[in-house]
Amino acid sequence: MDSCVRIMRPLCSLLAILIIHHSIAHAQHLAGGRKKTDSVPVFRHEPPTDSMIENRLVALALEGPRYSASNHQVKVSAANLQKAKRSWMNLLSVSVNYNDQSFAKPSTLNQTGYVYPKYFFGLTIPIGLFFTMGPDIKAAKETMEINKSNQESLARNLRTEVLGKWKQYRNYGELILLQNTIVVDQQTVLATAEKKFKDGGSFDDYNKQNHSYSDEKAKMLNLQLQQDLIRLDIEALIGTSLDSVIR
Repeated sequence: MDSCVRIMRPLCSLLAILIIHHSIAHAQHLAGGRKKTDSVPVFRHEPPTDSMIENRLVALALEGPRYSASNHQVKVSAANLQKAKRSWMNLLSVSVNYNDQSFAKPSTLNQTGYVYPKYFFGLTIPIGLFFTMGPDIKAAKETMEINKSNQESLARNLRTEVLGKWKQYRNYGELILLQNTIVVDQQTVLATAEKKFKDGGSFDDYNKQNHSYSDEKAKMLNLQLQQDLIRLDIEALIGTSLDSVIR
């Protein structure tokens, strides 16, 4: 009996150790699984920042027809420069004459004859070419540099214009929010004055509040109109809807 107890005691201890080890491993596995699940990124649609909107507006403005026309102007000036460099080829002239040599046959008395060239080649180079070609090429180069400078100036002006319009648009939005609060408050005051007037109150007070509400409402409409006009200016510069850029 004692021998059985001595044999079973280490077996029970070993079994307990295995159960505890398995429980710890299972708990670590569950904790690791939860950690892995928690680490899965969740994608949310974040609204664009002000800098993102401004960069997008500038990029779209530089894709418009005004800047595109400056690109074509630079290409035209580059083509004119190449034309000026090759203009000397149009001033050269080459002539070829053929001699049949029928008159050069020797007579029977005189065996001595003269041999003339069968072909005559000629090349004409105008002297004025050496004095006009250099200035023409220089003028073409200067024209191309002027067009490049104009293009850079246009890019800066477009950037300033579209960003200035955007800031005006945002400013009108803030003013509209403030004015809307004033309109709502004035509407509440007008409703109170109207109720008092129906209950036998002063008509002058009601009339005064009605005029105040109308004035504040007119300011609101004017601000909305100005913001809409600024929106149209921006959309004319970027060639697309402003809402698509803001979203």
